[in-house]
Amino acid sequence: MMLFRSARKNDLEAIHQLAESSGVGMTTLPKDIELLKKRLALSSASFNKKINSPGNEYYLFVLEDPTNGRVVGTSAIEAAVGHETPFYSYKLSKRTRICHSLKIRSDYEVLNLVNDNQGHSEICTLFLDQQHRRSNNGLLLSRARFLFIAQHTTRFAPIIIAEMRGISDDEGRSPFWDQVGYHFFHMSFSEADRLTLATNKQFIADLMPRNPVYVKLLNPSAQEVIGKPHPSTAPAMKILLNEGFRYNQYVDIFDGGPTIEAPRDHIHTVAASRLMTVKNIIDEVSGKRFLIANTLLDFRATIAQVVFNEEQPFCILSHETAALLQIKCGDQVRIAPLLL
Repeated sequence: MMLFRSARKNDLEAIHQLAESSGVGMTTLPKDIELLKKRLALSSASFNKKINSPGNEYYLFVLEDPTNGRVVGTSAIEAAVGHETPFYSYKLSKRTRICHSLKIRSDYEVLNLVNDNQGHSEICTLFLDQQHRRSNNGLLLSRARFLFIAQHTTRFAPIIIAEMRGISDDEGRSPFWDQVGYHFFHMSFSEADRLTLATNKQFIADLMPRNPVYVKLLNPSAQEVIGKPHPSTAPAMKILLNEGFRYNQYVDIFDGGPTIEAPRDHIHTVAASRLMTVKNIIDEVSGKRFLIANTLLDFRATIAQVVFNEEQPFCILSHETAALLQIKCGDQVRIAPLLL
């Protein structure tokens, strides 16, 4: 049984180690320990903040193995992207030109720089240690965030997006960046990726071309990766697509990775989750396994067996589950089906 919980200050070193092993392209998981320290401080302040509407809050979580206290994964939610600086995306659009006199039709695609996702909430920073990519750990690390969103809806926007990591090789070279961004930024993909989080992103506004990018003019290697996730990100994207997220032709301006979105209240885990009061805590519970979480801002979630009557808002948990979630009889929990 694994524990998904709010990140704490003393998780810094463990999160830094995860960042170091994440490769290039994880923009929201910087390898700079000082930047991570600032992220943790912002997260702590966000959890403790009274919220009426989403702003510049950032909620960072970790996945912990309770048997040894080791942090093996991390994920996060940004309450409103572009709150302080513009949030840029490329919108992939189709165009058609027809010359009737010559009987020639030309269909092609263009990339337009837009701020269409400004103000949406973003799930981000998901990374799981390679050795722990099993036993539904990735599912818990991703979907437990939706139980937090379901419990605290006023903290998040009506639309949730996820920028999926795009294609790059082991050396950090991105075919899309090499064909588009490099010509205007005159820096490597990894350096641009680092500056995205280390600065106020003004360099993007200063250097990014405003005119459409004609896809047909790009090298085929760049064309092929537009809207495609990195192989290591494909499982995470599959989880989100099963949740009801959809690709609406927005891509990352650096690596061309897809941005997917879903209405907050229509996300399957959010919609299917329900509140229950803990009626009894016993030694062992035999029943179906569910995603289950407490209802506090000091958030804790896991996958566990739960017994309840569909007609009544009460449930029975094991002592192990109750201890992990730090709950007692009379407390409320939020549960959602493990399988959608």
